[in-house]
Amino acid sequence: MVNHVESLYNYHVWANQRIIDHLKKLSPEKYQKEMKSVFSSVSKVLSHIYLVDYGWLNILEGQNMNEAMQSSLQLQEKIENLPIEDLEMEFSTLSTRFISFLKSQEDIEKRIMLDNPWASLRETSLSEMILHVVNHGTYHRGNISAMLHQLGDSSVMTDYAFYWYSDNVIQQK
Repeated sequence: MVNHVESLYNYHVWANQRIIDHLKKLSPEKYQKEMKSVFSSVSKVLSHIYLVDYGWLNILEGQNMNEAMQSSLQLQEKIENLPIEDLEMEFSTLSTRFISFLKSQEDIEKRIMLDNPWASLRETSLSEMILHVVNHGTYHRGNISAMLHQLGDSSVMTDYAFYWYSDNVIQQK
């Protein structure tokens, strides 16, 4: 049986894939179109979700926050310039790595000291960090939805309740 934290992370993967599948229907010009919004383009928001997930996984695997942020920054230009199909592959590889990490944990409530360069030290659990990754992705998928409407397009529903009824949840039982 999948635990609640894994289920939430699986929802995050599902929601990202729904957005990616939808964005692949856009022209590359529209996907990368510069605009005045929360981010300068839809492609930059999607890249941001990936880079933050990448950084948090590195933290979960033992890197300090500064090192993890540097790793993400080193990837930023490459990730931001990938065609969506290549970014989709990067997301797939990262989510496989993330799920492997989750399955290897004996105690998802294990607490670690997180040294955030902007906010100082804080003891937190692995599960809280996963919940942050999921929440962060949800927030920015909302940005993508709003930006698509600005561009005259529709978005797709990625609410958690829609995930409950998807085939993905049934397959996990």
